[in-house]
Order: sequence, then structure tokens, then C-alpha cells
Amino acid sequence: MAPTRVAAVDMGATSVRVAVVDLDADRPEVVIAHRWPHAPELRPDGSLRWRWNELIDNVRLGLDRARELGPLASIGIDGWAVDYGLLGPDGRLLSDPHSYRSPRTHEWRAVARSLGEAELYRRTGIQLIPINTIFQLAAHDRDELAEAHRLVMLPELVAYELTGQWTGERSNAGTTGLLDVATGDWAGDLVAAIGVDPGILPQPESAGRKLGEHDGTPVHLVAAHDTACAFAASPLDTEGRAVVSAGTWFVVGVERDTPDTSEASRLGNFSNEVGAFGGFRYLKNVTGLWLLEQCAALWGEAARTLLELAADVLDAPTFDVRDERFLAPARMDEEIRAVTGMDARTPHAVVARSIVESVAAAVAGVVEELRLQQRVDELAVVGGGAASQLVRERLAAHAGMPVVAGPTEATALGNALVQGVALGRFDDLSEGRRWARGAPNLVE
Repeated sequence: MAPTRVAAVDMGATSVRVAVVDLDADRPEVVIAHRWPHAPELRPDGSLRWRWNELIDNVRLGLDRARELGPLASIGIDGWAVDYGLLGPDGRLLSDPHSYRSPRTHEWRAVARSLGEAELYRRTGIQLIPINTIFQLAAHDRDELAEAHRLVMLPELVAYELTGQWTGERSNAGTTGLLDVATGDWAGDLVAAIGVDPGILPQPESAGRKLGEHDGTPVHLVAAHDTACAFAASPLDTEGRAVVSAGTWFVVGVERDTPDTSEASRLGNFSNEVGAFGGFRYLKNVTGLWLLEQCAALWGEAARTLLELAADVLDAPTFDVRDERFLAPARMDEEIRAVTGMDARTPHAVVARSIVESVAAAVAGVVEELRLQQRVDELAVVGGGAASQLVRERLAAHAGMPVVAGPTEATALGNALVQGVALGRFDDLSEGRRWARGAPNLVE
């Protein structure tokens, strides 16, 4: 019997990875076949866009390298949420997708007010932040929107490039601010209110269906939103445990059976995001390692090295990482220095420690808000940040509770688990989680 070896295409906003997971192994292991660091590109017209052709080329290269490790039973694609591509009548991409960090959404608050902030939250259950798809579409070029025949979120756009099949996965659709949280379908009146033809949106569907094939390998629809995949692989089998998915963003939340669109939740700006196989993730986004990654790039240093040096720093100022000034500044280091009073002579390790302390403090604030609603007395940290002892220690110190380290490649592992359910390797996600218990080693 051939092994159930699957390829997980995991599109991060700073790194695209193609991983291989053997679902028949006694112990889960995530093998990275290919990794491509990337970032959005500022174009001459002032737009901030993804280098889409390069991204697709690297996905294909990664899948070729994955096959070199052995036969594949399936391919699944997840990625960051809220960004999208528009296809013309001939099925071709009209232009490279915009990045959610584009300044084009600077009028987002006015759009939210025009739609009614309370009603918008009641309908969609999604926290109001400038990156939301609804605000991006409201700012999109009207001529290009008029030309669009189909809208596709980015992970599903990769699947379209590989299989030719157009689809929309529900966990990803649920991040747009356009999905009715009660019906699980598009809120057509909201779509029309921002000047978009509802007919260009794909019917939302749940994960598990075979979309087609790529070079003879089946491509299955997984939870296309990377956070849904990360939560799918998280150790959430302990009562009172919340998750921190620690990457570019630190996503802090819990799993629930039903959404909470109460006024208290709206004022707290919590999101109700659809789970991989139903249910909801009740969470809030905190700007995370993006801050450190941007500084590291400016300084020509490795983020991992900066974290190691920051561990020896005894004192550093903190700042509000939620401030919109940190969404996409020209120089992240100067922005941080400006709000903290540090100057150019401040050692890089001190700035790095300031970032860690500030992110941890913001996470602790979200945890405290969650504790007002339900029991939370332990955190499970997954994703790249889980590999840092300093990050784990500071989260524990600020939140005042134990921290359990989960898999560093939780998103790729969750992607693989969803494929395992689609292939019949696991009866359900709970069985897959039991198999995945215990953080897998990352093999380069």
C-alpha cells in the first residue's frame, strides 16, 4: 500500500513554503521541500502588489522538489487571508494582487461608518481593521472591477492556477467581512453596497473536495485560511487552553461552537472566523514578528539572531503594536524609535527586546479580555514564534500563566491533516489532532 504522503503549500505573507508530511508515519514530521522568502513590491504607480508570477513559479518548483522525496497522494493550498485576485472573462488575472498593507484603504473608517459599524459586525462577526477585504474592494479601481468576471482569494487562486478550477473556501471567505456569519453565504447587500457585483464571488464551500489534479496528483480543497490550518493542528484538547499562532501576526483566540456577535464582542473588536470543519475561532489579531522581520531586513541581520541577542537585554521600553502606524511604514526601526524615545545609537538587541515585550504585552491584553468571558489558564503557542524560548517566556510572564509549545510548522501540519480527512486517512479532525499531538521536528 502506497504511503499517504501529502504536500502542503503554505503561503505566508513573508515566506512561501512547500512541505511534505507522511500521514502514515508513527510520529508527525514536517519536511520543508522548498522555502521562498518574499514581500510585496511597491510599483511605480504607488500600488503595493504581490509578485504573483514569481510566487506561482516557486509553488511549482516546491511541488517538483516535494515529488523528489517520494510519490504524493494529495496537494493542499493554504495562505494568508483578505487579499484577492480578479479574473477577466478569458480566465486570466487582470493584474497582480494588491497587498493588504497597501495605503489604499486609508478611508476604511469612513466606509465602515457608511455601512453602519454595528450592523456590519452583527452580520459578519469580523473585527474591523483596515486590511479587511471589504475595505480593499471599496478602494479598488472601478474600471478594473467592472472588467472582473471572477474574484478569487489568493490560496484558492493558487489552486486555480494548478487545476483550472474556480472555488471559494468558507474559512477564507469568512475573513473578508462580506460573509454572513449566520447563513455561511455571502451578504449580497454588503457586496453591492461597496460597488461589487455579487455574481463574481464563488459559492463558499467547506474543505475536503477534490478540485482537480496537478501533474497527476490530486489537489484537495483544504482550509484555505492559514490560521484555520494552524488552529486545526493546535493542541486544543485541554480545557481552559487558548492558542497563540505566533508568526507575522500573533493570532490569539479560542475555539467555539457558535459565533458571538454581541455588542460587547464588537466593542472588543473580536473576530468570529469559520473553522476548518465547522465551528468558529473567536480571536483577535496582534501585530507580531512582522515588526522584527522588517527591522532585521533593514539592518541586514537574521530575525532569529536578534531574538537570541534580545534574551540578554534586561530592560527595554514597550509600545502599542496595534497602532496603524506599524502597518507598513517606510522604516520600521525609525517608527519604533519615534514612539519609544530610543535613538539611532540604541543597540539592535534592545529594539528587538522592545518588540518582543510589546507584542507579549498586547497578547496578554487579549488573553485578559478572553478571561472575562470564559476560563483561560494556559496558552498553546504554535508557529514560528513557538521556537523562541524568549517569546514563550515573555508571553508566560505577561499573561501570568503557563505556556505550552506546539508545532512550529502548525499551518503546514494542519493543511496536511485536512488533506488526511479528505483522503480518509483520518475519520475526522479530532483523530488527526490525536495523531499530531507533540510538536513535530522541522526538517530542512
